[in-house]
Amino acid sequence: MNIQMNNRGERIYLRFLNVEDAAGLLDLQFRNRAVFEEISASERSDTFYTLEGQGALLEGWNKAREEGKRYSFGIFLNHTHELIGEISLFELELDSTTKWIVGYVLDQVQNGKGYMSESLQLALDFAMNEAGIKRVEAGALPDNAGSIRVLRKAGFQETDRQNIKIKGIWKEHVMFAVDLQ
Repeated sequence: MNIQMNNRGERIYLRFLNVEDAAGLLDLQFRNRAVFEEISASERSDTFYTLEGQGALLEGWNKAREEGKRYSFGIFLNHTHELIGEISLFELELDSTTKWIVGYVLDQVQNGKGYMSESLQLALDFAMNEAGIKRVEAGALPDNAGSIRVLRKAGFQETDRQNIKIKGIWKEHVMFAVDLQ
């Protein structure tokens, strides 16, 4: 799949993450480990927090991108090219229904600066204009006011509540969706 994207925002840019980004992604994960583990539904073993683990993760993401099932972007500052987060659109099948989900993390020292709102808009533009995705869903813990604000600002509407397993514990999430025209 040959996909091009308008990936530059006012203060950040997105680009597909590659195996060469493993060290930067590992650093981001380490610095934010306590926070990211509280919101991530993916299992994070000790191997996850190694250079090899991040390299394998990125290889899997790139294979999924080639298959048109996942688009994982690094969020970089325009002026320093520092990796400050990650945002992914991925296909998920639940109850024989295929859905596109957006998930994201941002370095905690960058919270409250509007970078995730800018990143989400770029990712949604890509979803609609390059990948042909018609609807995107997302979930947030009810006490994650920042993430809920980002989703609402991007046009997501609350749909329902679902329980999602995080670190072996079922936690209620507010679910959102946006239809892309």
